[in-house]
Amino acid sequence: MLQTEVIIEFIICGPDFNPDSITKLLEISPTKYTIRGSMKNCKYSPAIETTWCLQHCINSLNDLDHQVRQIIDRIENKLNILLTFKEENDIDFVFTIYGHVYKNEKQSDIYLKKNTLDFISDLGGKLTIDIEFW
Repeated sequence: MLQTEVIIEFIICGPDFNPDSITKLLEISPTKYTIRGSMKNCKYSPAIETTWCLQHCINSLNDLDHQVRQIIDRIENKLNILLTFKEENDIDFVFTIYGHVYKNEKQSDIYLKKNTLDFISDLGGKLTIDIEFW
């Protein structure tokens, strides 16, 4: 039986920054990172940008807001650090939610609360959602 998988990520991305510098500033180790031009985490061609990523995987869309908050809670008190880093570097902040949800999955409403959306907005971040229902 196929199981639902949903991946939530907070990504810092830009053409050229040092992932180690943001790790030191935030005092948080990334789940993964990629250096522009490297083949690390790339299948067919070099990375077109540098990324620093926190990732959270779940097996349900239920209480999606709570799951996104698992990442936000780790960085929320670092908002000023992130905004300063953004000013000093050519970077973007992106929250992504993507996954495959199978018909056997019992569904509840899929939503994000205002405080979650407010934080993403305060950060000047983007939110992308790509969910496939099978």
